[in-house]
Amino acid sequence: MDLEPLGIVPPDSDGQPGRDATVQRIEALLEEDKIEEAIAAAEEALAAGDGNAIDLTFLLGDAYLGLGRAKDAEAQFRAVLEHDPDCPSSRCWLAMSLFLQWRFDEAEAAVQAAREVPDALADADVIHGALLERRGRFDEAEPFFLRAAAAHPDKYPPPVRMSREAFDREVRMAARKLPRQFRQCLDRVPVIVQDVPEAFLAEGEDRDEVAPDILGLFDGIPLPETSEFDLPPTRPNRIYIFQRNLERAAKDRADLVDQIRITLYHELAHYLGFDEEDMDDMGLE
Repeated sequence: MDLEPLGIVPPDSDGQPGRDATVQRIEALLEEDKIEEAIAAAEEALAAGDGNAIDLTFLLGDAYLGLGRAKDAEAQFRAVLEHDPDCPSSRCWLAMSLFLQWRFDEAEAAVQAAREVPDALADADVIHGALLERRGRFDEAEPFFLRAAAAHPDKYPPPVRMSREAFDREVRMAARKLPRQFRQCLDRVPVIVQDVPEAFLAEGEDRDEVAPDILGLFDGIPLPETSEFDLPPTRPNRIYIFQRNLERAAKDRADLVDQIRITLYHELAHYLGFDEEDMDDMGLE
């Protein structure tokens, strides 16, 4: 199920922390993608009273968000906002934390507040656009993505748009490029293209593992875990590909086509019960 997706908003490490040595050390860990080390260091520093507590709390929330721990991130950003209600970064990432928890009404209120503070981040426009997409208001969402792209083209290239017909064609072409033994497996698990994930996919015990900005999802029981004696599943096995999320994550059309292929192959591999190393070995990377 994991794709290590880019997501709606790439994890950030450029908030507005201070420059004391403790904060700098944790910033460096985040920049090196040593997120769990950064969390441990921030928690230790906060417990010991080292460094700027507000800055460390923000960095801790930033690190949690990078790991997809949205509920933990929410708590940290709320703590920062108690001391600094106009912190643009904390306002923005609070909205993102709520979005990732499928709490869209709260996220809409939070992102509106994030867009109204002085020095509002362009990232808030992206989150606002994504929330409009959740409502199916695609035409209204587009100007927000384009505004963010104009402000930060390297971080937010304009979304690459395809018609559903063209997108479906690319999915079929990716399937045809699979080795024969894997291509035959797709006869047993349908591939469904949706604009964005529907809420029912986040229901149940694994809710925290399904984010609304995921690129693809295998929903069902992996093949190695099934047997002929099992009861019929409550839902059939399916692979979902989320067009709007992929379009938003792609740098250009060629990258979108490549991401469609990668997403399809990864989700098929999850159905087959492969881990990441297996995917690489079998040519499904």
